[in-house]
Amino acid sequence: MHQFHKNAICRRSLFKMIAAGAISGTAAMAAAERGRVDVHHHMLPSFMPNLPNSDWTPQQSLDAMGQYGCETAILSFVVPPEYIYDGSEKAAALVRRANEFGARVVADHPRRFGFFAALPLLDVAASLKEIAYAFDSLLCDGVVLMTNAGAKWPGDPLFAPVFDELSRRKSAVFFHPAVPTCCMNLVPGIGDATLEYEFDTTRAITSLLVSGTLSRCQDIHWIVNHSGAALPALSARIRNSIGRGRGATGLQANAGITDKTPKGVFYELQRLYYECATATSAAPMAALRAFAPPTQYLFGTDFPVVNYAATMGPMPDLKLSPDVQYALDRGNAERLWPRLK
Repeated sequence: MHQFHKNAICRRSLFKMIAAGAISGTAAMAAAERGRVDVHHHMLPSFMPNLPNSDWTPQQSLDAMGQYGCETAILSFVVPPEYIYDGSEKAAALVRRANEFGARVVADHPRRFGFFAALPLLDVAASLKEIAYAFDSLLCDGVVLMTNAGAKWPGDPLFAPVFDELSRRKSAVFFHPAVPTCCMNLVPGIGDATLEYEFDTTRAITSLLVSGTLSRCQDIHWIVNHSGAALPALSARIRNSIGRGRGATGLQANAGITDKTPKGVFYELQRLYYECATATSAAPMAALRAFAPPTQYLFGTDFPVVNYAATMGPMPDLKLSPDVQYALDRGNAERLWPRLK
């Protein structure tokens, strides 16, 4: 989308907000010139040479951000779970090195970058220590977690102390998909990530739901990748099946109210945030828009693993209203991270 068109969309949206009394005229006009906030944007430090695009530099991100009207990117360090989720001291050291790298990039470009801290999740004590260091010393913008830890999903009771601490800190938690060990090479002829990224994202969020973690940790700002993956399409089936035990068919309509979901399934799922990286074509966005309100949309791209064009290309065809486009581009991100205003 050209810069002129982007600014026009932002201005129209902001004028509506002014009329509604939701934002002052001065603040609105200043915000109209601002670019997008990309919450799904990877850092690929050179000390991880086996990563794709391992020749990445922050300048490569800045160049792409400038081309596509992105003002700020929240960096995340994403590697297969076996690198950082094996419970070892080596994994904790790698996480620490990555987090300090991210903090240095942000210090060099404070208005252009933020970062999500990684955690050595299977070592709960080390994770709690890293949370304290990442928030109190490195000033991270939240944490990034993989959707599985090999054979465990985030709703596992083992991880409860980690999420309780993140809730206490009112942290953002961004989930990035990973292929679990149970589900590799299931469909010959297609890469594992093509299907399993979406299914494992849905599996991870469902595990948080049925374990009661979502209802318990009300102060976490959960961010789901890829426009919600399969979650919007399966949400009613999950709601209808929850609390009915193994082998439930998902055919009986109910609100999904249990002791783990006392306000109902949709209440918990519709308050999550959904970023749109590589999932802005008509079908995934239609499912998301039918399920979650625009207040929960965030912009993301998966750069540099995936080019910005994969996300930006289909966007004009969506014909989002100016207010929804602005909320997606940066308005909702400003609510999560007021420093971006």
